[in-house]
Amino acid sequence: MQEDNKNVRECSIKQLRAICQATAPNPARESKVGKFSRIFSIYFTKIFLYTNVPPPVVMASSVAVFFIGIGFMSLNQFSTNLIGVGIIFFSIVLDGTDGELARARKQTSVVAGMYGEPVSHDFQYGFAFLIVSIGLYLSGAAWWIIALGAIASIAKLIYRLLEIRFWDVFYGYQNEEQLDEMKKAYSVLPSWKRLIYWVNKNFFSSTGVFLVALLTVLVDRLDLFIWFFAVGYVLMMFALFIKQLMTILRSESIN
Repeated sequence: MQEDNKNVRECSIKQLRAICQATAPNPARESKVGKFSRIFSIYFTKIFLYTNVPPPVVMASSVAVFFIGIGFMSLNQFSTNLIGVGIIFFSIVLDGTDGELARARKQTSVVAGMYGEPVSHDFQYGFAFLIVSIGLYLSGAAWWIIALGAIASIAKLIYRLLEIRFWDVFYGYQNEEQLDEMKKAYSVLPSWKRLIYWVNKNFFSSTGVFLVALLTVLVDRLDLFIWFFAVGYVLMMFALFIKQLMTILRSESIN
C-alpha cells in the first residue's frame, strides 16, 4: 500500500487527472461549477497525497469550510458576502478533492459514496439557508425572511428524501454497467427534459448554490438568494412528487 501511494505521488497532474477524474459523474448531475472546480481540486489532491490525511477528513473539512463561508455571508455586508462566496467555492474544491484522493489511494467505498457525502450535503442544506436568513433578519429584514430560509432547507431535504425513497424502490443498488446505461439514457432524453436537468444541476445542486450566491451578492441582494431557493425548492419538491406518483400509478396498473 505504501508503495502504491509513493507511485501515485510521483504522477504528473495530467496523469492524476486520468486516474482521479476519469469517472465522470452522471451528466444529469454534473454542473458547470462542479466541472470548473475540478481544474483546481486535482492540485489539492496532489498535496494531500504527500500526507496521511484520510479522505473522510477532507470531506469533513469541506463541510466546515462551507459553513465558514456561510458565516461570512450571514454578516450581510458586500465585502464579507464576496469573501463568503469565495470560501464556499473553496469548499466545493475540497469536496472534489475528497473523492479524487480516495480514488488515487484506491480507498473508495460504498459507505463513503452512499452515506458520507450525501449526509454532508444534508447538513449543508439543513442549516445554510436558515443561517443566512437569520443574518438578513439581524440586518433589518422582515421576520418572514427566516421562515423563507426554513422553507428552502425543508423543501430541499424533502426533495432529497423523495429521491432516495424512489430510488430504493425502483432501482436499488446499481453496478457500473447499469449506471453506464443510465448515463446513455440521459443523452437521448427530449430537449425539454434535458433543459430541466440542466437548470437543476447548475442552480439547485450543492455546487449550484455557489453560482446563485455569487449572482445575488454581485447585485447586493442577498435576500434574493433566500427567495430563489425557497420558491425553487418548493416547486421542485412538488414536481418530483407528482412525477414519482404518476410513475408508481403506471407501474401498479401494469402489474
